[in-house]
Formats: sequence, structure tokens, C-alpha cells
Amino acid sequence: MPLPQRKTAHLRWGRVSLIGARYFVTGCTQTRLPVLVHEDTALQLIAVLQRLQVDQDVTVLAATIMPDHAHLLFTLGARLRLGQVMAKFKTLARDAGRVTWHWQEDGFEHRLRATERVEDYGFYIFMNPYAAGLITVEARWRWWFCPDPSQFRFLSLLHPDGTPPHEWLREAENVKARITIS
Repeated sequence: MPLPQRKTAHLRWGRVSLIGARYFVTGCTQTRLPVLVHEDTALQLIAVLQRLQVDQDVTVLAATIMPDHAHLLFTLGARLRLGQVMAKFKTLARDAGRVTWHWQEDGFEHRLRATERVEDYGFYIFMNPYAAGLITVEARWRWWFCPDPSQFRFLSLLHPDGTPPHEWLREAENVKARITIS
């Protein structure tokens, strides 16, 4: 019996890069190696997001760095196509220091439709480490990145120490069911 063949080329069929469109993208480490939240690596990923923004490749809305993947929410700029932005992100993230891990060749990407709320995607990204059980709601996830918090209403509802209300764990499941993430 032959082994199943990956069809990663199919992921690019229908890919549309639209200037000014909002994208939700997830990039994973190869074999889901949990290395992204190591201090140097996570700081490098945040620096790369800042550089993409300074270079006007994207306007970063929000991002969360998880141990084996990163969720990005951004508006695509005019300089690069979506695939080029992701290639730049992955390349720059690996360029610092001695890196012994690799990115998966492809990832998940979704262009938000006009009917989808960017607030839902931001909330999903923010709550991802809590929903995954990596941290309790009594603590603050260190690797959340949001250059302009005023874009998301839910951030104004955090506790004064930046932690989410406990009931948001249940709401995170509701939001996950309503958005396109896989």
C-alpha cells in the first residue's frame, strides 16, 4: 500500500494577495518542535514582526507566539505578496544566532471576509495560550504582540494586570467555533 502523498502545492491554489486585505496566518515549526517561546527565539520573532511593519510589508494587528507555532493577524501592505511576507517572516526569524529548528514548508492562511470580525480573530489569538492550557488566566502570556491595542475592544476589558477574566475561556471556545482556523 503506497504512503499518502502531501499535497502542499494545493495550498497555494486560489491564494489571493490583496493590498489592504486582512489575513490570519499560522506558521508551525517542523515536527511541531516546541522552541518558539525560548527567550531569544520569541524576542527575534517579535523583532521580525516589528521589522515587517517598519518596512510597510504589513500592518500587524496582533500575534501570539506559541511553543510550536505563531498566529499572525495583519493587513497586507503594497510592497510584497502574501507568500513573500511569510517567506520574509520565516527567513528573518531563523537568521539570528544558532538556530537548530526549521519551519514547516507551508502553514495555514485565511483572508478575512468582509463579514468576519477582526475582533474575533484577535480574541482567538490572544486566548490561544490560555485555551491550550499553557498558562492560567491568573497569569499574563508574555508572547502576545499587539502594536495598537485600541483596535480591539476586548483588550479594554482585561483585568488591570493584563490578565483575562476566567469566563473568557468558555468564550474562546465559542469564538473558535465561529471563525475560520483550519
